[in-house]
Amino acid sequence: MLRKFRHGLVVVLLLVVGLVAIACSDEEVEEATNTTNASAAAASAKASGAAPAAKAAAAKPAAKAPKVVETSKTSKAATGDDQSAGLGEGDVSWPSLSDTMPSSFSESPLCAAQAAAGTIPALADRLPDNPLVISPAESIGEYGGTWYRAFTGPADGQNMERPMKDHILFFGTNMTDVQANIAESWTSNDAATEFTLTLRKGLKWSDGDDYNTDDIMFWYEHMVQNEDLVPTPPSWMKSGGELLTFKALDKETLQINSNEPYGLLITLLASVVVAGPHTRGDAGLGLYAPSHYLSDFHPDFVGEAEANAIAEAAGYENWAKYFLFLNHANANPDSPMMTAWKVTKAITSDQWKLERNCFYYAVDTDGQQLPYMDAVVLDLAENLEVLNLKAIAGEFTVQGRHIDLSKLAVFKENSDKGNYRIQFWRQPESGIANLYITESWGEGEFGDAETGSFLTNKDFRAALSMGIERDEINEVFFLGLGEIGGLCMGWDDPNNPGKYIGEDYVQFNPDAANALLDSIGLDKKDADGMRLMPSGEKIVVVHSVAVAAFEDYEGIDSMVIEMWKNHLGIDGRLDAQERSLWAGRQNNNETMLNSWESSGRAGAIITPAHLGMVAGGGYISPLAADLHMDGIIADGWIGEWQTLYDEAVSDATKYAENLQKVVELNCENVNPITTVMNKPTYTAIIKKNVRNVPNPLPFSYHAQTSGNGFPETWWLEGGNQ
Repeated sequence: MLRKFRHGLVVVLLLVVGLVAIACSDEEVEEATNTTNASAAAASAKASGAAPAAKAAAAKPAAKAPKVVETSKTSKAATGDDQSAGLGEGDVSWPSLSDTMPSSFSESPLCAAQAAAGTIPALADRLPDNPLVISPAESIGEYGGTWYRAFTGPADGQNMERPMKDHILFFGTNMTDVQANIAESWTSNDAATEFTLTLRKGLKWSDGDDYNTDDIMFWYEHMVQNEDLVPTPPSWMKSGGELLTFKALDKETLQINSNEPYGLLITLLASVVVAGPHTRGDAGLGLYAPSHYLSDFHPDFVGEAEANAIAEAAGYENWAKYFLFLNHANANPDSPMMTAWKVTKAITSDQWKLERNCFYYAVDTDGQQLPYMDAVVLDLAENLEVLNLKAIAGEFTVQGRHIDLSKLAVFKENSDKGNYRIQFWRQPESGIANLYITESWGEGEFGDAETGSFLTNKDFRAALSMGIERDEINEVFFLGLGEIGGLCMGWDDPNNPGKYIGEDYVQFNPDAANALLDSIGLDKKDADGMRLMPSGEKIVVVHSVAVAAFEDYEGIDSMVIEMWKNHLGIDGRLDAQERSLWAGRQNNNETMLNSWESSGRAGAIITPAHLGMVAGGGYISPLAADLHMDGIIADGWIGEWQTLYDEAVSDATKYAENLQKVVELNCENVNPITTVMNKPTYTAIIKKNVRNVPNPLPFSYHAQTSGNGFPETWWLEGGNQ
């Protein structure tokens, strides 16, 4: 028997306490019926004699006033649970998927002109039989205009990967509901070992070629298992130490089998962990690939000698490097895409350009093929200061990425002149500048055992946490817009009535902190008042940070170092490195303390790299994370975290309970040490005539904000201004 999943049934539900859960329907049926875009309605229309909606003749859209969506009569407003979790207040309107299939379809003038010229087929032959129907947040839009924004160079791919969301499944705006996207439905057996994905029939790549399970099987058989392209398959591809098996049942139906229960798989397929080739194609990942385009360059189809000869003629060392370039749509505009816009000028240029994809599979509730805006143009910014000056001057249509919160007063002062409004996109229950203590540092070749013994001591970490004046950090670096608290805010501590778990540790309390330090063998000091370890050596905490990151980690950690010196007698030193060098050293267990964010606690299991120490990644114990890849569970609280994670991945019924438990372990063991919470992750600068941008728009990495705001439905009232 198959378990039924609808976008409201397989859900990671944010409860009042901020907990995230996957709730599975108890109803059992023979076939998948989670067609949130109304395949049943299309079938009913066909049976009644009406023309199948997806094959209706394309009609030129008539000029008309914007059609307002009455949000009071829909389910698009943030629910009580959403609002309790900080995802919206009052009359919040969000986009949603519709169960009602439009009776006819229309297209943009740009696509209509191409169809009339014969360069592309008619709309009826470009849409799938069962398009994805999106109900916009505010109003039915009008076609036209360009989305202007900025990027910082070839490494800034996420700038457009986020809004384009080429995932096989995706999330709702609340970042938790798993919904249809490229696939129209999915099922799982009761044991969560067999999953079936059903694609929309008639899907097309941006070049007009058919998209079907051939493209998924090409990736599975010829890419992710080819060591020249992907030396090590991603951790999500393995269950019970074995690779997942993929099988195409027909052109629209894919079956995935796991050796062990894998209840988290559907959620991962919707997330950035798996994503699609636009996001992960340059590494050979992304679940699917344009087989019709890439097979001409792959040794399995043309032979290794021919593949290498083609690559060398193109200036590449070997076929694999050339192949990965070809599959990297941001850098290679010839690579077919499945997104609302397609790349027409590479990210390696001084102006990265995209234009509408006339084969895109989504429409609005009036049947208009999306997107509304014709193009996206991103100018290369010389540096972040130049980017922000252009934003202040009103040169961008919508830009949240790279906007400097410290310039908020200047943005407000110039908003009327620049004709823009300002929105804060927040990541609920997220740490902005956490201090991650590397508990495995003392075990590695770059650490020392004595200092390491204190890093693994909870009382030492608690003392450091209580020696931080968080209000000062909030005011100086975040204009007071953040919150002072811990990751477990809202979760009552049964052992500390009236407080949440870990609340005492995030209060500035130097007396209690110093008493703890004295009690664990750090009661001796040198002539400068700095604490000495039992060996007589001064304990020095080295803060490793990435320069030119999203936050001023150099400044924040410099302030913390001085606070610890002044309040606790703990000496410190700043180690600032270029981001890639810092990341490499951190992954290699070379760093003692790292400063970075943490995604909202809702993503602690979906994307565990911040709070976890599993699957070969994480800040708290890189060594334990590496061993976990081999099935080895660590001792102590880190081992507890790993065990709870493994249970949640295999058993969806454990997800909710274990999600809260793993975050509680972080709070109870004071790692990471949070400084400021919940400040706006993006300060979004939005032209006043841009419609359908959700307000507020909840932010997360796993749901690829702004993608969860469905930018294909954003439109320009009156055109570019």
